[in-house]
Amino acid sequence: MACQRRSAGRMGCPRHGRRCDGLAGDRGFTMVSSHGIVNAFFLFAVALVAASQAQHAANADSFMSGACKIVAGSSSGVISITFCMDALGSDSRSLNASHYSDLAIIAIDLLTSNTTSTKAKIDNILKDDGNGLKPGDATTVCFQSCQATYASMLQGQLGIFYNVQAGRFPEAMSALEKAANMVEECEKGFGKSNVKSLLTTENHDSFELAKLGALLLNEEH
Repeated sequence: MACQRRSAGRMGCPRHGRRCDGLAGDRGFTMVSSHGIVNAFFLFAVALVAASQAQHAANADSFMSGACKIVAGSSSGVISITFCMDALGSDSRSLNASHYSDLAIIAIDLLTSNTTSTKAKIDNILKDDGNGLKPGDATTVCFQSCQATYASMLQGQLGIFYNVQAGRFPEAMSALEKAANMVEECEKGFGKSNVKSLLTTENHDSFELAKLGALLLNEEH
C-alpha cells in the first residue's frame, strides 16, 4: 500500500482498524457500548427483582384479604374485615403468610401483647392509691377479677402457640374461645356492678383477637 503524505509533512500509513495517531479506531466505541450493555442488564435485573417483590406482596395481601373476608363472613358479625386487615396487616409476617395458621399465629402474638399490656395496666391501677379504690368496693373487686382473668390468659398463651405449631388446632381453638369468654365476663362484671369500666378498649381488642385466632384456625382445621 502506498503511503500518503499529510499536510503536516509526516508520512501517514492508514491500516485497517487503526488510526494514524496510533490509537485503535473502533475500540473506544466498543468499550462504551459494552458498558452500556452491562448497565442495561443490571437495570433490567433490578426491575425484575422489584417486580417479583411487588407480585409477592400483592399475592400475600390477596391471601390475607381473602382470609379476612372468609372469617368475617363466618363470625356472625363478631369480626369485621377492617379489624382483621388492620390487625394482621400491622405485622410484617402477614406478607409471607400462605396458610390460615400463619395468620392465626400473628393474631395469637397480638393477643399476647395486648394481654400483657392490659395486665400491667390493671396492676398499676390497683397499686395506685390516687385512683381512690378501696378494698372490697365494687370497682376494686371488678379490677381484681379482671386481673386474675388476664393473668390466667397469659399463662395459657404459650400453650396455644405450641398447639398451633404442632398442628393441634382443636386444642388451640378451644383455648382461644375460653380466653374470649373470660375477657367478655371481665367487661360484663363492670356493668353488673354498675361501675365504669376503664378496660373497655383493651377487653374489646382481646376478645376480637382471640375470636380472630380461633376463626382462622377453624378454616385451617
